Amino acid sequence: MHTRINTDIIMQFIKENDLTVNDFCKQCGICVSTYYKIIDGKNVRLVSLGKVVRIMNVSPYLLFK
Repeated sequence: MHTRINTDIIMQFIKENDLTVNDFCKQCGICVSTYYKIIDGKNVRLVSLGKVVRIMNVSPYLLFK
């Protein structure tokens, strides 16, 4: 079974905060390539997802479909 990430919530956060992908990645402390892995549904480390939810200030459960 493959768990999917709710990328809509990430893209909505970027849009609402008027960020570029680069700005978002810098704030999170992740590489741009990691961001695109998340968006493309590829495997990423849980540490990276933890950084994303910390910056977005949301529950990790919101990232999973």
